[in-house]
Amino acid sequence: MTDPAETILNIPLFSGLSREDIAKVLGKLEEKLFPAGATIVSQGEKGDSFYIIRSGIVRVVREGEAGRSETIGVMGAQECFGEMALLSGESRSATIIAVKDTVVWRLSREDWDDLITKHPTWLLQFCATLSKRLTRVEQQYSQERHVFNTLAEEFYNSQPPEKQQFLRRAALLKTIDPKMIDFLLRTSGAEEFLAALEKSPLPFLRRAGNGAYELHGFFRDFLQAKFLATEGRETKRRLHSQLATLYEALKSWEEAIYHRVEAEDWSGVAQLLGTHKDELLNGSITTLKDTLDRIPPEFILSDLRLVQVKAEGYARAGAFDRAVKLYKEALSQRISALQGSEGVVRYLKMAEALVQRRDYTQALNCLRSGLMLMEQESHSLAGKAPEPYPAGGGPAQGSHLSSQWATRGQFSSHLVTLFAASLHSPSLTRWIGGVLGIAVWAYFWFWSPDIGLGPQAVKTLGLLCLTLIYWMFWVFPDYGVALMLALGLILAKLGSPQEVLYGFASTTWFMTLGVLALGAAITSSGLFYRLSLQLVRFFPLTYFWQTMALGIMGVVVTALIPQQSARTAISSHMLLNLTESLGYKAPSKASTGFFAATFLGSGQLGFLYLTGSTSNLLAWGLLSEEVREQFTWGYWFVAALPPALLVMLVVLASCYFLFRPDTPAQVSYKMVQNQLQILGPLSLSEWITLAALVFMVGGWLTVSYHGIDGAWISLAALCVLINTGVLGWGMMKKGIDWELLIYLGATLSIPAILTNAKIDQWLAGFLLPIVSPFIDRPLLSFAVIALVIYALKLVFTSGLAVITLSVLLIPLAPDMGVSPWVMIMIVLIATEVWFFAFQIDWHTLAYSVTEGKGFSYPLLCRLNPIYAAAYILALIAAIPYWRYLGLVR
Repeated sequence: MTDPAETILNIPLFSGLSREDIAKVLGKLEEKLFPAGATIVSQGEKGDSFYIIRSGIVRVVREGEAGRSETIGVMGAQECFGEMALLSGESRSATIIAVKDTVVWRLSREDWDDLITKHPTWLLQFCATLSKRLTRVEQQYSQERHVFNTLAEEFYNSQPPEKQQFLRRAALLKTIDPKMIDFLLRTSGAEEFLAALEKSPLPFLRRAGNGAYELHGFFRDFLQAKFLATEGRETKRRLHSQLATLYEALKSWEEAIYHRVEAEDWSGVAQLLGTHKDELLNGSITTLKDTLDRIPPEFILSDLRLVQVKAEGYARAGAFDRAVKLYKEALSQRISALQGSEGVVRYLKMAEALVQRRDYTQALNCLRSGLMLMEQESHSLAGKAPEPYPAGGGPAQGSHLSSQWATRGQFSSHLVTLFAASLHSPSLTRWIGGVLGIAVWAYFWFWSPDIGLGPQAVKTLGLLCLTLIYWMFWVFPDYGVALMLALGLILAKLGSPQEVLYGFASTTWFMTLGVLALGAAITSSGLFYRLSLQLVRFFPLTYFWQTMALGIMGVVVTALIPQQSARTAISSHMLLNLTESLGYKAPSKASTGFFAATFLGSGQLGFLYLTGSTSNLLAWGLLSEEVREQFTWGYWFVAALPPALLVMLVVLASCYFLFRPDTPAQVSYKMVQNQLQILGPLSLSEWITLAALVFMVGGWLTVSYHGIDGAWISLAALCVLINTGVLGWGMMKKGIDWELLIYLGATLSIPAILTNAKIDQWLAGFLLPIVSPFIDRPLLSFAVIALVIYALKLVFTSGLAVITLSVLLIPLAPDMGVSPWVMIMIVLIATEVWFFAFQIDWHTLAYSVTEGKGFSYPLLCRLNPIYAAAYILALIAAIPYWRYLGLVR
């Protein structure tokens, strides 16, 4: 016998593989001996294996009607059969019989799927071989088509009109479920008719598995031609559209997409593909490819969601060059129409350099990042908020640029009726919140209950309760509700316009504007990406040191970019690349540890810097002017450093022990070095951004020397970024979270309004008894307040919890003998805790960006109790230090 490796190499399916890959295939093969005359596979049986003939001869027999059999071919050594079994598991189309003693190698479908998962490029070889085999089969079938059509015409004409109509409409379906057919086609008695047709000798119907039927391809074509001739193309499109809507209501997405394609409803196809991308990519790549090939190319290029789905389909099939080409075509087509697209151009250049090195994986990662940035810019120019990348039915799918403030209202529910499409109804939760808010407001406004407040204060309290309930139930967007509150206070003359809207002219508002602009410049210019790579490169490429590096990296970039989602979106691809570079699986314990360490710095330690998150800036704005002047950027960092260090040490140590990989890293600096080499020297935009960063941070740290408020330093840096062209208008609209700024401007006046109406004292009277038993023991009072916040976080989002709890707790600071800053620090630290995926948006965004490959949620959730304990421990440990600073009595 020949060398086993040579045998495999001579099989077209495997001819392009290396000897190492051939060894992997051989490890999955099962050798079997069939004596002369033995049947290897039988026509009609379920296909579950692929066979390679190592030695011997077999004949291929087609069994026809009336028991007649015909030999249609013979095969010998180094030939193969059963390819369709690997693709779809369809029934065998012929019987294979050994002519003499034959040795075959059997590869099961399960083993093949495992190999393809690990080596997706093999699928190209398989498709080419299958295409040639199907071409020969099609030539044989074409000779039979004329006879088949004659038989079909005879049968069709013999049926009554209602059954003719049923057959025509059944031909619109891919598979026919006897239990659903009447529901879908609005008929009756279909199940009995199908059962009778199956028992007849006519070859029109065959079993498709799971109790469903499938029309013979020739018969289906015949019936569809009859449909067009009888009912017309527009009726066909209308029925396909109705079927698509029904399948959507039944959550059968592949069927729904099929009918949207047949209806030529390309917008509907794009919506379904974008929403259910992951589950479709994890299904049949061939089915998905056929669907995408039906969509007009110009429509695909006009919709970035379709570009991503089609490119990812190419990548999973191993056609990396086609995926890269599609991404580049889509990006290049849009760059000229966008302003501030320097970041996209940089990603394109990096991808081109990587393609020249045949590093397609890294090139695709760069292009994905460019596509995400492009999508955000495109939506900004259209006046829309960027839509998140969906994650196929998981938790909240993606995130806005400032995800803390992204609306997460409930989606409309679907009601499936017998003959109609699913109907969208407003979320019950939002309706409950809307009605409840109005009822509470009306109670305070019209009944004016005697609760120890004056009439005007009671009305103010009613408006505040309405606002709080609308925020809790996500009745309207946060910033919209905030504007409603401001407008209500002004129209009811509960405050002057200058008092209510002073937040828009406050130093806090301009400080936030400057910080958001700098973050946008750092992100779009590529400076953040370069900094992240340099930090990773600085440490040895082992799991322990890279975990430390990623934690530090997160802490450093948190000082620069206040939007957690922006930090997460850019770093997620880099983390996935790092995981692959070190030879770890994704997702795995090691990759989860890398993401957990990065999230620690980029999300969970946001309280360390004044600019560490938008929540910090909001809480800082709620403090009195005197306290804000004390807590400059530098002093905030000094005061918050000890608790942050303790949390960092506890969590990084936990990451090391909880997620330590089972296998050692395969150390290689290639990925990092290649990326940095492609980035080249700093661009002009990066130099300007770096200068603005140094100027801004330096100015904040030296406020005590020059006396210029940090807000005007931020505004000066913004002027530089705008006037040098680093921040064009497109990037200004996209990179700066204007929703947050509106929300901020409309809510910063709340503490003053509460003070004027003496509501703050009234609220303190309710809360003081809760903490009074511990008022002289900050160790216990801090822990109690943190535990209460943990419970409230199950209902409140982080942003809502920060503003509500800060307003409630700041008045208690004098009675507890602590600085108001300490109260908001307790709130900021405790609201970082999370127990469920929906509580923290940037985790969900990272999961979506990496298509679920970055980390495992069940593994990541092991850190939740550690975070909860570490935060309380950090608050307690900080008491002596804060007492030393004079912040605690």
